[in-house]
Formats: sequence, C-alpha cells, structure tokens
Amino acid sequence: MGVYFSISALLFIIVFATIFFFKGKIKNNETKIYGRLLLVTICGLILEIVTCFWYQKGVDISSFFYQFVSKVTASYYMVWSYLMCSYCMSVCNVNSKKQKMLSRIFPILYILVLILPIEYTELENTILPHGISVYLIYAVCLFFTAIDFYLCFKYRKKIAKSKFTPLYAFIFIGSINFILTFWYQELFLLGFVFALVTFIMYFTIENPDVKMITELNKNRLLVNQTNEEKSNFLFIASNQIKEPIKKIQELSKDTEEIKDIKTYQELVKEINNLAHSLSFQVDNVMDISTLSNSNIKLIENKYNLLNLIEKIRIMKEKSIPSEVEFRINKSENIPKYLYGDSKMLEQVISSILNNAIKYTTKGFIELNINTIYKYDMCRLMIDIADSGEGMSIDKVNTLLMLDEPLEEKELKRLETGDVDINTVKKLVSKMGGYFTIKSEEGRGTEIKIVIDQKIDISDDIVLDKYLKKDKVLIASLDMHFLKNISKLIQDKGYEVVTSIYANDVLDRIRIKEQFSYILLDDMLDKRALEILKELKTDNKFKTPVIVMLDKDTEFIKKHFIEDGFSDYILKSNLVAEIERVFK
Repeated sequence: MGVYFSISALLFIIVFATIFFFKGKIKNNETKIYGRLLLVTICGLILEIVTCFWYQKGVDISSFFYQFVSKVTASYYMVWSYLMCSYCMSVCNVNSKKQKMLSRIFPILYILVLILPIEYTELENTILPHGISVYLIYAVCLFFTAIDFYLCFKYRKKIAKSKFTPLYAFIFIGSINFILTFWYQELFLLGFVFALVTFIMYFTIENPDVKMITELNKNRLLVNQTNEEKSNFLFIASNQIKEPIKKIQELSKDTEEIKDIKTYQELVKEINNLAHSLSFQVDNVMDISTLSNSNIKLIENKYNLLNLIEKIRIMKEKSIPSEVEFRINKSENIPKYLYGDSKMLEQVISSILNNAIKYTTKGFIELNINTIYKYDMCRLMIDIADSGEGMSIDKVNTLLMLDEPLEEKELKRLETGDVDINTVKKLVSKMGGYFTIKSEEGRGTEIKIVIDQKIDISDDIVLDKYLKKDKVLIASLDMHFLKNISKLIQDKGYEVVTSIYANDVLDRIRIKEQFSYILLDDMLDKRALEILKELKTDNKFKTPVIVMLDKDTEFIKKHFIEDGFSDYILKSNLVAEIERVFK
C-alpha cells in the first residue's frame, strides 16, 4: 500500500525539481544542498517503487542483485539524513573543519552499509528489511538527527526560526508515520515523509527572487544616496575653490594702489596663504589619481570611524560652553570599517577640538567629515571650523611651512593627550596625510585634514554574485574613442569599465577586480607593453590583454603578439576589428 504514496510523492517532487533546476537562482550553500536533496529524494522514491514491483513480480529476494539494490534503497534514508544535517550545519555556520570531518566519515559508513548483510521478513503483500546493515542505517540516521536537534536548540535565538521549519516538520510528520507504522507495518511511508519535508524546505531556503529584488532595491537606494552626496560635495568643493580665487583677485587689485612696503608684504602673505589653500583643495582633496594603495600607510588595525567620532563627541560636549553651538556633519556613506591608526586619528581630531574650545567663547564649533572612494581605498576629509579668536597670518604661514619630524618630548606628550597645533600637523604628516589651516584674527579658524585609509570590504554586498556579467576594461586617453568602443562592446552583451590612465588599470587588477578582457591603448601615460609587464609580475594573472593600435603602429602589430598580448585591435577599422576579436 505504501508504494502508492511513493508514486504520488515522486510525481509532485519531479515537477517541483524541474521548476527548481530550470528557474534562475542564486548559487549558495543552501540552494546547493537543497538541489542535492531533491535529486536524492527522486532517486530514493524510484528505488522504493522499483524494488516493490520487483517483489510483486516474483524476483528472488535472496539474489545478490536484489539485495544490493535493496541496500542502496535503504541507504537513501541515511544519505537524506546526512544532507539535512549538512543543511543545518551550513545555516548555523558551524566550523568548516567539523563539516569536512563529517563528510569524510560518511563515505566509510555508506560502504559498510553496502557490505554488511541484510535480511527480510515477509508480511501479507510486502517485506520488511532488517539485519546489521539496516540497523547501522537506523543508528546513523539517529546520529544525524541528534546533531540536528542539538544545533536547533543551540542556535534557536541566533538563527531565524523559519530555517529550522523543515526539521520541526520532520519531527511532527515523522512521529505520525512512526505511530501509523507501529499499527500498519505494510504502509511504510518514510520515503513519502522525506519527500514532504523536502517540499516544505523550499519555502524556508533563501528565496532567490525575493533576495535579488531586496539587494537591487538596497543598491538603487545606495546609488541614489551616493549621487546626491557627490553632488553636494562637489557643490561645497567648488565654492571652496571659488572663494580663495575671488579673494586673490580682489587682493591683487589692491596691490596696484599700495605704496607702503609693510602693507604690501601683508597682502602678499595673505595671497600666498589663499594660494596654499587652493592648491590643497585641488591637489590633495579633489585629485583622486593620487589615491593609491602605495601612498597609504597600512596598519592592520580595524576600526569603526563612526564609533570613534561618537566617542569624541561625548568626551568634548561636556567641556563646550553653553554659548557655543557644537555641530557634527557626517557623510552617510562612511565605510563601516577602515584600517589605520585610530588612536592617532582620535588624538588629532581631539587636539584640534580642544584648541577650538579653548579659544571659542561664543558662536560655533563644527566638525565635518566627507569621503571619496576609489576601489578599496577611502579618502577621509576632516574639516574643523570655529568662530573663535583666530590666528595672525604670520602664525598661519609659519605653521604651513613647518616640516619637521616629531621630537622626543612631543612623543612623550602624546601619552598625556596635551598636543598643540604644531604637533598635530606633524602627527598628520606621520600618518601620511595632508594638513592645511585658514585663519583670520577675530573671525575664527578652519583646519582641513586629508588622510587616505584602506577599506575593509569583507562584509560588502557584491551584486556580481547575483547578476553575473562578463566585464571588459578599456583604457585610453581619447574620450571620444572610449565612448565609441564602449558602445560597440556593450552591444555584444558585456559590461564595460573605462579608464584614462595606467595606474588605474594596475590598481583594479591589484584589488582582484575580475575582467574577461583588458583593452589597452598603446599610447596611455605608460606604453601598453610596460603595463602588460607590470600585470604579469603576478603569476596568477591570466586575463587576456589586447592592445589597440593607431595607424602609425599598425605595421608592427605582430610584434605585440610576440611580446605577450593576446590580440590587437586596429583603431582605423574599429567595427570590423571588434567583430573579429570578440567573435
């Protein structure tokens, strides 16, 4: 009678498996294990049905062939239990060593099941298997089930309850089956129970469609937020550039009418100060081509910048007079974790704020933090302004010209936290950062600091694993040419990334960004061959590199192949060449 339940279970599980395997989905541990469970369930049900019909047709149950197939059928329950245990361990993030140990023991147990003897007890219309082989299967299944219960109990508060729903269903339906089998042994519904639990399990694994939509929505919001922040930052930066330019123009006009040498010298000092501020803004803030891993002083100290700022805020608010407004403005897209000297950074910000608090009795103190990203690097731009007493131009210029290492007495003073602005500038230089100051007596002070840090990207959501698409990197100085070739390659279904300088290409490969092809214009800021040699210093680099040639270098195109390029593209016949190469 149980065979009819097996036949019905097989029909719906085959339909279900067809939908699952042919439907697009995310490939992760859960879906991989679930796919295996579906296949094992289908195979197990087929074997149950086949052995049952063989018996009814009078096949000799004592034959070696029937006994072997019968053992394989019985071992299906053990395989299913093992996969369910693997699923629970994967969901609970159990140590990979323990998972590997289990995967090594299981094949040994499976071989024992096939070797050990099996016996049968005949009932009215069916037979029940027993013997050492069957008892071993029961013992292994109970062992795996015990692990499932243990994990379910241990991680009940940490893991979503829905993840353990298949196990709860197995306990409930399995208990009903045990009671029914006790009274009606000929039913034998275990295969049907496994199929039913496998069906229920689909609704508890990560739903690929829902997850993809969720991640895409997160990404869309993040892109919109980032674009808005970039617009705001560029607006602020452009105004900060315009201000010194405008003032330099005004002061330049005044110099034409000044005859007093001292006044003239004061104006020149002020112009130099404004020029330094302008240079700082353009070179050290806006120029992201200087943002390179080689310039970052890598310190394997992972810290949370937002927590650090919050800690500083709590410490400083108590000492700020009630007449002074304390404001903190932070970029919404500050990375969760950075690598760097957090203690020294905290000391730099705290010391500048201490100085601002000391000389500001009314008005405001403001801390602004902005960021610029480049791959796995982040440029921190910290701006601290106040409406305090300010400094003279002579003092500002002296501070800007300061270029000395930290002295022994200053290093000792770091431990007490008593640090002046001169020492702060030296600290920033020690961290590989940039420092500038703008101040005017009676009108306050503004200090800008730029420090490059490495981002911890281990927890970042990478949509590439959901929306896998081959990428092509194209590097050329000719923006018009980049636009044309990008369109041609995008039409072939590739995602295109463009660049205008060699170091950008090298940096992208250094951080393990994956490309199907790299196309290099021979006339970048470095020759294509030089870039190729640098790429190939990494023995693991296997990406095909294609050189793009102008008319005057077409005649030596074969030499580029001999030098190690995978192919060449003649820019004079771009459409045909793209067709040839990508075909």
